Amino acid sequence: MNTMTITEPRKPLSDDQAAIIERMNMLSAELVAALTQKKSLTRALKMTDSELVKLMFETQLDRVSEMSARDKRRISHLNDSAVRFAERLNDLGGTCRASKAAEILGVSRQTINNRLKANKLLAVKAGGEFKFPLFQFDGNKLIAGFDEILELLGDISPVTKTSFLTAIFFFDNEPQLSVTDALRKYGTSEEHMTEIRRQAKLFGSQTAH
Repeated sequence: MNTMTITEPRKPLSDDQAAIIERMNMLSAELVAALTQKKSLTRALKMTDSELVKLMFETQLDRVSEMSARDKRRISHLNDSAVRFAERLNDLGGTCRASKAAEILGVSRQTINNRLKANKLLAVKAGGEFKFPLFQFDGNKLIAGFDEILELLGDISPVTKTSFLTAIFFFDNEPQLSVTDALRKYGTSEEHMTEIRRQAKLFGSQTAH
């Protein structure tokens, strides 16, 4: 018996969308030609999407700029760091937009903005908008004690905050327990919270300098 797969019709593109896609197609063709000349296609085929975007960006930068080799290495290093951080956030559960964060917490978008400005939510800026790491949420609320720790960390970068919250371990009896894991497991119990507060104050003050 033959089966038929029914797919929803694709929505037609707007003129602006079609124009951007055409422009990107032309640019991609030029970049692929440049990669071919550099004999980099085989390497590109094995890359993740994030790595490929990074390579395309650096190839375009090389084509149109007269930057020094030192500046290009610096930008390449920054791009490497950005790719690793994006992959780290993905491993931690991904991110969501402000509208989704508001939905999760049952608050308005303005409340999300206010909490972000007050260092009571963690967000990273990507593509011109804030993205909220999902690891900070516990169901429909923020992990207990999470906002207090964010405040203690102060105005350091979201990347550094994420490192403190997910990749630094200082509980001797549970050496692989991160700050976020401790908050999930023990809540704001005084034993663990006292140590987390102390470490957050030290980390925030040292990193700020």
